[in-house]
Amino acid sequence: MKYLLLILPVIVIFSSCKKTKITSVNTNNSVDSLTYQPSVAGSKWTYQLIVSGIPTSTYNTTCTEKDSVINAKTYKVFNSDNDGLQFFRRNGDEYYTVLTTSTNKTELLVLDASKNINDTWVGGVNGSDTYTYTLTEKHPTFALDGFNFKNVLVVHQVRKDGGGNTTLEADTWYAQGIGQIKSEGTLLGNSLVAKLIAVELK
Repeated sequence: MKYLLLILPVIVIFSSCKKTKITSVNTNNSVDSLTYQPSVAGSKWTYQLIVSGIPTSTYNTTCTEKDSVINAKTYKVFNSDNDGLQFFRRNGDEYYTVLTTSTNKTELLVLDASKNINDTWVGGVNGSDTYTYTLTEKHPTFALDGFNFKNVLVVHQVRKDGGGNTTLEADTWYAQGIGQIKSEGTLLGNSLVAKLIAVELK
């Protein structure tokens, strides 16, 4: 899932797709109701990708039954139709993912729910790239497509290369008990949005 980290690929645009609103939100999961990354096996999130304002495709991300040890740390494994295997772990209020495109499988701290608005942290460094995150908003409720999500945090992410140039910039919305509900940003000159349209939590 482009879950907790927005690294979206360059996508071929299919103009026949239409923007889809949220169709179903099933939150049977009480175990993860207070977390920002549910991780019960079988839970599934469906997202729509929108490139430069044009809907392109939908994809699913599913929490698998597997764990994986990377750099001596244990991660829950998710499988995304769009991005392949994704790895996530939680340590208290901190949520980490692995930069799977990195040779060293660099860990990134993409969300710290204990931070205050405007707090900034370096999530990780991969080669000459530095990933910086800022908690920009907190919403007791947040409406998306008319559906109200609770305790939503908004994180702004910036990736800069060794020369100080911004190569990726994005905002991601995380809802308590659901996970990522929306990400939007720019990559390689394209405006990109990934928006939740359905979730089934186990």
